[in-house]
This record gives sequence, C-alpha cells and structure tokens, in this order.
Amino acid sequence: MRINTNIAALNSHRMLEKNTSISGRNLEKLSSGKRINRASDDAAGLAISEKMNAQIRGLKMASRNALDGVSLVQTAEGAMGEIHSMLQRMRELSVQAANGTMSPDDRRAIQDEINQLTSEVNRIGNGTEFNKLNILQGNQGPESNTIISKMSTGAPAEVSLDKIAVVAPPIFDKDLEFRHLDPTDTFSVVVNGKETIVNIQGFSTSTNLSYGDFLERINDALGDDAVAYFNDNGSILVKTNEAGGGQSVEFKGSTVTINKLFAVSGTEKAFGTAENPANKSEGTIFFSELPEKGSFITIGNTRIDFYDSSEEPYAGTNVPIDLNASADVEALVTNLISNLNIDGVTLSAVPGNAKTINIEADVVGFAGNVITLEGTLDEFNVNLQVGSNAGQGFRLEVGDTRSIALKISANKPTGNPGVAGAAYVEIPNVTNGIKPAFVEYSLDVMDESKATAAIEVFNNAIITVASERSKLGAIQNRLEKTIANLDNTAENLTAAKSRIEDTDMALEMSEFTKFNILQQAGTAMLSQANQQPQMMLKLLNA
Repeated sequence: MRINTNIAALNSHRMLEKNTSISGRNLEKLSSGKRINRASDDAAGLAISEKMNAQIRGLKMASRNALDGVSLVQTAEGAMGEIHSMLQRMRELSVQAANGTMSPDDRRAIQDEINQLTSEVNRIGNGTEFNKLNILQGNQGPESNTIISKMSTGAPAEVSLDKIAVVAPPIFDKDLEFRHLDPTDTFSVVVNGKETIVNIQGFSTSTNLSYGDFLERINDALGDDAVAYFNDNGSILVKTNEAGGGQSVEFKGSTVTINKLFAVSGTEKAFGTAENPANKSEGTIFFSELPEKGSFITIGNTRIDFYDSSEEPYAGTNVPIDLNASADVEALVTNLISNLNIDGVTLSAVPGNAKTINIEADVVGFAGNVITLEGTLDEFNVNLQVGSNAGQGFRLEVGDTRSIALKISANKPTGNPGVAGAAYVEIPNVTNGIKPAFVEYSLDVMDESKATAAIEVFNNAIITVASERSKLGAIQNRLEKTIANLDNTAENLTAAKSRIEDTDMALEMSEFTKFNILQQAGTAMLSQANQQPQMMLKLLNA
C-alpha cells in the first residue's frame, strides 16, 4: 500500500470532474433551451442552423415587406377608386351636355363642374403619397431619353415618311414650316387597327408651326403603341413598340392631304415581320437626346448607369457610362458600342443612323427574345423584396392617373384627346390640384358635337383607370399569396431548425438526473478514497 499517490482518489476525482462537467452542460441546455450553445456542442449542426436562421429572419422580413407592398397597393387603388367615381360623373355630365335641349348657360355650368372635377383628379394624382412616395404621378426620375424596340425574331412595323411634294428639300426638316394644308384636310394614324385623328389645326395658316410640331402631334396620336422620330436623314421614322407580324401602322387621309405631305396617293402602310425561329432576335435603342444624369438603361441582366464625372464620381455597382466623356448623342452611342461587353448580345452601329444602337442576340431562335431591353419607365415603379435572398423580388408599377395622362385635359389647347371630334378649351381652366394657377385645358363640352365626342374620351379614361386598378388588384392577390407562402416556409424552416438546435427537455432532464446522482456518488467515493491512507496509521502504531 502507498500513501504518496492515492490512485483511488485520483480516479474518483477524475470521474467526479467528468460528471460535474457533463452535469454543467446539462444545466446549460436546460436553462437555455438550446441543444447547441457553442460550436463545440455540434459544429455541423451549428453551421446548418445558422444558415436556416438567416433564411427564417429573411423570410419574416420579406413577409413584412410584402405587407408594406399590400398597403401601398391599397393606398393607390383606393385613390383610383375616387378618380373612377369622378370620371363616371364627368361622363354623365357629357351625356347631359350632348343633349340638344341644353342652353349655352346650361353647358357652361356643366363645363364648370367638369373643370373642378378635372382639377380634383389632378389633386389626387399629385397628392396621393405612401411613405413620402408619389405613387400616382408615374415615373418622376431622371430621363434616359431612349426609344426602345424590344428583342424579337420578327421586326416591328416601320414606315419612313420622307417625301414632301410642296416644300423643298424632299425630306423632312424639323425647322421647315407647314403652310400648305387645307383646313378641311383630314389625317389619321392607325396602329394595330386603332385609328386616331391627328390634330392638324393651324397648319394651314400659321407661319410658325414646324415639322417638329407636326411630329409632336403624330406622337400624341400614336400614344404608347408606336413612336415617331427624326432619323439622321431628317425623315420621320414611325415604328411600333412591339415586334412581330401582328403589328401594323398606317397613315390615312384624303388623297389631297397624303399627296401634299408625302407625294404619294392612297395610304402609307407597313406591317411587322412575323416571328421566325431561324432568325437571331434583334432590338434597337434610339437616343433622342443625351440621357440625364442618374438615368439608366438595361440590356439583359446588365444595367448601365449614366453619371457625370465633372460633378461627382460614380458610386454605384452597375456598369457606369460617363456623360462628361460624350459631347453629343452620336459620341455617346459610339462610346456605348465600344465599351459595353454584354453576355448574350452583340452591339453594333446602325448605318445612316448614328443615334441608334442595334442589339442582336448571340443565339438563333426564340431564346434570344428573352433578352430584355429597357429604358426609363413611364410608370411609378418600386422593387418589392419578397424573398430572403438577393434577386427574390419583383417590380410594382403604377401608371400615371393624372388628367393629362388620361387625356381628359391637355397642356396645350391643340392637344389630341384621341377621339375624332373631341377638343380642349382654348383658355386654361384646370389646376394641377396642388397650386391655384390654371395650367391645363379641360375637355370642351360647350357644344353638342364636342360633348358627344367627350363621352368617348371619358369612356377611354374610365377603361384606363379600370385597367390600372385591375393590375393592382392582381398584384395584391399575388402579394397575399406570397405572404402566406413566406409565413408557411418560415414556420417549416423554424421547425427544422428547432429539431437541430433546441433541447429535448425530457431527454436532457433524464440525463441531468443521471449525472447529478453520479456526481453525488462521485463526491462520496472521493471522500472514501481520501480515507484509505489513514489505514496506514494502524500499521505505524503496531
């Protein structure tokens, strides 16, 4: 027997330390409710649970984002509901004004109410906000000054109006003046079967209305279906915004008018080229002017930001183009073609049109059509982050619902309401709804024929707002389903995370009880082991 080294005591002490440590871990898990309190508890489980935790927290925030999106939609849709109500009232007033029994004083009273209601439409459009965002004004951001033809294996309908019989030279010059149209001439555009009269009032007598004015009035008539612009040769090029064989554009008028304007008889008409799976899809971006600082265009997955280095350095994460390095549009287009390398497409110049970039898909067939081209949107737009990871969102767009956008007023008396016979008043009588000054011209209902045509204008406005409300309703339904899915996914991921990192209290309590007993037993045995050397005293006293 030895007294210098008490092996039994050392063994008892080691086992007591082990049981005490395990019991402490049991207590930690029982008190925290977590099976994993540090990486050493379960290294792999910790890595998995933290990734799940990031997803769960992201999903919960995405659900709140989607709820905010619903609130925005409800705010916009509620305001549009009031605009709808006023449009219905204005249509009702137009029906009343179209009645032949109305006296001039009666129609004047009707006109006054229409003026007030139109101003109120503007007030709602300009004043409706969500978290300081003006949601019914359309896009109020910087303008990229682009006209974009989408990618397609079929071309848009395109017609060039470059023959003028009366005024030399035989191409359009935007500074030349109209002096040769007869007041009785008629002229209209037909896009995809929809005909709109072009307002040519004043072109027969005025000496200061130019082809630029004429181009502006053509675009008023074309609306969002097509666009007209001057190409490098000074000709007017008209192109539908959508591509494919279903697209058409036609200019109609009396033989005299068409002959005076374009030195041809009959009609000027063009059809789009049908989709062809053997083609490479193409699109174009035409710059009418230099883009504004802060604007952008998108080609495929690449966003190009325009900035001015003379004012401040570029601080974004997209592809920057310095406006300060381009003296004019032609130089900008050259810089873009030279400096942009974008996956999936090839950029090139367009012969005879230095303001246009041609974009061709690198693959043949309809797959190339999925490459998106986009410039400045007309609509108010925000990106709703409705997922826990980058890129898991969608864009919410709300159209401009103010009176000019609905064509129930104009910023000039010669504006185009889009309906034959309809006209605007000659003196401004409508406010923007925010300031008291009269800055717009309301629809004229002061005689029977104009009031009759105004009914159709209000019809069109009602349909436009109904379409916007319908889109918002669909988005709200989508967001509600999104929220339900996010909450369900977060719940299931939380359950999965719980199975990995949470303590099984019953099992842990039984373990704690076991090691608590062993700890008490170990303490007793250590005491007994420490008593063993005292047996040596009996030998020493013998």
